Amino acid sequence: MKVTSILLAATCLISPVSAFAQTAPESDEGTQSRPENDQPGVTAHNGIEDIVVTANRVGTDAQDTPIALNVYSGDDLRDQGINSVADLTKVDPSVNLTNSGGAAYIAVRGIASTDVTEIGNPSVPITRDGFYTNRSYSINASMYDVARVEVLKGPQGTLNGRNSTGGLINIITNRPEMKNGGYASVDIGNYGGFIGEMGANLVVADGLAFRASGIFNTHNGYRKLLGPARFGDDEDFASGRVQLQFNRDALSIWASYQHDSRDVNGDAILNTPLASPKPDFGDADIFPNNSPILTRLGGDRFRWEVNYDGLAGLNFTYAGGYDKQDWRNRLDATGPLYPANRQFRQSEKPATWNHEVRVSNDQGNRLFFQAGYFHFQEDNTIDSGIYNLQATGDFAPGGPLAALGRPNQFGIKFDYNVKTRSDAVFGQIEYQLTDTLQASLGARYTWDKKERSGQAVIFLPALASPFAPPLTLTTPGNGSLNESQPTWHAGLTYKPTSDSMIYAKYDRGYKSGGFNSNGSQTSVPYGPEKLDAFEIGTKNSLMGNRLQINADIFYNDYRGYQASQTSASIGGGAGTFNVGSAKIYGAEGEITALLGVGTKASVNATYLHTKFGDGITVADGADNAQDISGNELPNAPGFTVAGSLDHEFVLPVGSLTARVDGKYSSSFYYSVFNNTDTQSDDYFVGNASLTFAAPGGWKVQGYVKNIFDKVVLAYAARNYVSGLNTYQFQAPRTYGVRFSAAF
Repeated sequence: MKVTSILLAATCLISPVSAFAQTAPESDEGTQSRPENDQPGVTAHNGIEDIVVTANRVGTDAQDTPIALNVYSGDDLRDQGINSVADLTKVDPSVNLTNSGGAAYIAVRGIASTDVTEIGNPSVPITRDGFYTNRSYSINASMYDVARVEVLKGPQGTLNGRNSTGGLINIITNRPEMKNGGYASVDIGNYGGFIGEMGANLVVADGLAFRASGIFNTHNGYRKLLGPARFGDDEDFASGRVQLQFNRDALSIWASYQHDSRDVNGDAILNTPLASPKPDFGDADIFPNNSPILTRLGGDRFRWEVNYDGLAGLNFTYAGGYDKQDWRNRLDATGPLYPANRQFRQSEKPATWNHEVRVSNDQGNRLFFQAGYFHFQEDNTIDSGIYNLQATGDFAPGGPLAALGRPNQFGIKFDYNVKTRSDAVFGQIEYQLTDTLQASLGARYTWDKKERSGQAVIFLPALASPFAPPLTLTTPGNGSLNESQPTWHAGLTYKPTSDSMIYAKYDRGYKSGGFNSNGSQTSVPYGPEKLDAFEIGTKNSLMGNRLQINADIFYNDYRGYQASQTSASIGGGAGTFNVGSAKIYGAEGEITALLGVGTKASVNATYLHTKFGDGITVADGADNAQDISGNELPNAPGFTVAGSLDHEFVLPVGSLTARVDGKYSSSFYYSVFNNTDTQSDDYFVGNASLTFAAPGGWKVQGYVKNIFDKVVLAYAARNYVSGLNTYQFQAPRTYGVRFSAAF
């Protein structure tokens, strides 16, 4: 075990705010224009505490923020055993995560980018302390020492960037505080599960604090593989983070460095014949396997932020960062179309820069404004292809056709260099028309540029057939995109009382286009996506804030939808392509209530209707024309609901909290073609925990996740490269005990 990578320091109290405690601690003392990633504050109530969020890039109470969002405090996440974005999707009804052979992507309100290639961009970005990355293979990396996670729903293209057409997931870590303390936790579970997390906060000098934290997360594979890989769906992740915070008068400076390491067998994939009926998966615990698999990720993350407040009544922020990742992924690509055990080998090394400068005045003014400039830069190297490990059947060593076998050779090899640039200027104003009515207007203009150079090399006898002539085909992979688009926002917020709010808003979303190639064809461009989103919502804190009722309805006009489908390397017309327009509408509602002393209940539900327009015909992976008019969008269940109930029993020596929670999802498709063999059935996953908290800051918790051991799909696709249907699954039932201490 990589014990030395687990932690950079020992024990210190973390105090992220519990969103649902009954007795509120004192609210943070800070300026109204709180820095974007500052520690969360709370509004002091005798009822439910409201986390201060940064959905509008400044600190506002979640219940006073005119955006549909779900927010989770660090305490709440730890108590529910949520250690990654994948875990978060199991309790959040708005978010749908899809695995994709070592990578993953997020859908919100049916909007997702299924293109996880080097050219693709996410429709629902994930930011870590305000830093954006395009690559999706770090989604499943563990979250730790977290202050809060904000799930913003709907386009966020004015203040948060061009690609956030579906929404944004913002992960905010705890920053150094001007007090000493520490924390530690150990989680031991089935499948050999172990999670160790520790952290320390130290005041070095007046106005200067240091924080160190880290995690080690490991478990054995959930699936047995009958082949050389032996098991899959395992975990082995280690990370450490060090931070410095300096505060002096109106100046604050923050810097952070984090190193990540993940080394696993990776995604377990069940293969069945192409386009065959979806099988009975049974317990989905034993899969056939022909080739070794692995996923390795190493990363170094640097972040920094400088804030200066009060110069001529203005507040200035410069936030930046550099992120270097090294990702290697090997999938079992053995199929019926070629007589060899194969791997799909992927290697990417993206280096990413973010820079943003913002200026604003104080929120207390009748006219509040923000303006800024953003720069994104990614340089990536691609070294990937389909590799024959050994020939099989008559072509295996000793077979009658062994001389024609092509072991230890690439059938197709991609060598690309990719450069992505994005620059934007943005601004937004909020004007208090009356004491109860506020208007907001915003706009952003984005310049996008993508360039790819390099080539794909096909060796026909190693790719198509051992009987093929020994030809080598080289196809240039050069491609370029240079486009610019505006996005904008307009909204009205009405507050008839201090505890109620009604808002209406319109947002334009935009996600850049790109280009793709299957290796035997030159680059084929595809256009951007555009989304016009209309939303009306209300947020209410009632009965002395012992009851919160939030709801919204929305309508989206979606144009240029970017779909993706694997296609054969020789011929085939699929890849990533624009399929036309779609309409999306729905409603969301959330109720949180304190039911007597020590009892809290919460229900959060989403209704979603999606439909492609008329007259839309696109090619599938076999280059067959398919009419998808009226089809549902992929990754868009019609109804989801998450609920929880917990009760605290006060004991003479502490407290005992019992909690049950769960999520239901109706069925949905994984493809624009709405094939029944790649459809997820409806499901319900339930969880339970029992936590004893003692005076002095230590806790013991027993938990069970997926109590009923439901088999739930995480991905399904027709793979026309290997000639197979591929399936992946969410975690089976897991259980364990968690010990934690804070002091």
